[in-house]
Amino acid sequence: MHGRDTLWTPLAGRITLARTIDVFEASPLVETIILVTSAERHTDAQALCKFERWRKIVSIVIGGPRRQDSVHIGLTALAQLAPLCHWVMIHDGARPLVTSSILEVGWQAVQTQHAVTAAVPVKETIKLEQEGKIIATLDRSLLWTVQTPQLFSFSLLLSAHHTPQAQEDVVDDAMLLQRLGHPVSIFPGSYSNIKITTAGDLLLAEELLQGCTV
Repeated sequence: MHGRDTLWTPLAGRITLARTIDVFEASPLVETIILVTSAERHTDAQALCKFERWRKIVSIVIGGPRRQDSVHIGLTALAQLAPLCHWVMIHDGARPLVTSSILEVGWQAVQTQHAVTAAVPVKETIKLEQEGKIIATLDRSLLWTVQTPQLFSFSLLLSAHHTPQAQEDVVDDAMLLQRLGHPVSIFPGSYSNIKITTAGDLLLAEELLQGCTV
C-alpha cells in the first residue's frame, strides 16, 4: 500500500474500516463488537466511533504484536463486558466486502460445528517450489483459500487462547484449534470477500462496490 494504512484508506468515498464495521453493526446476529486496533490508531478509532455513532462497539482495545495476541486481548475484553456470550466472530478489518449473507451462513454452520471458517475453493494451479524449481503440483480439488469471518464457540476459543499452544505462532484461530485437535469446518465465503493488502486490491474493491453484487 506504499506506506498507507489499509484500514484508514478511503474506499469508494468511505474509510475501509468503517465499511467493515457497518456490516456487523447492521447484522441482527451481532450484539456486541470489540474493536482491536493499534496503539497508533487508538485515538483515531475512538473519534471514528464517536462520529459514526455505532451502538454495538462496547470497547476499543489496543492489540498486541501478533494477530493471535490481538485476538486474545479482544476475547478477554469480551469476556469481561459480555460474560454471557456464547458465540464469537473474528474478522479482519481489511475485509470490507463481507456481506450479511456470509455472516448468516457462518452462523448456521457454527451452531453444529462449533468452529468454522469462511473459505473459497482455490481456482489456480498451486505448485511447491524448492530452490527455484517445482517439486510438486498440489491437488487443487483439496485446496481452499481461507477468509474471515471465523466463528467459534466463545468458551472453546477463549480456553484455546489460554493453552501453551497459543504461545506458538499461528496464522489464525482455525490453526490454533487444529493444533489442539479440535476440528474446524469450512463454510462458503465469497471471491469478492477480499482482504485489502495492496493498491491493486483497493482498486478491485472499489470496482466491486461500484458495479458488482458481492
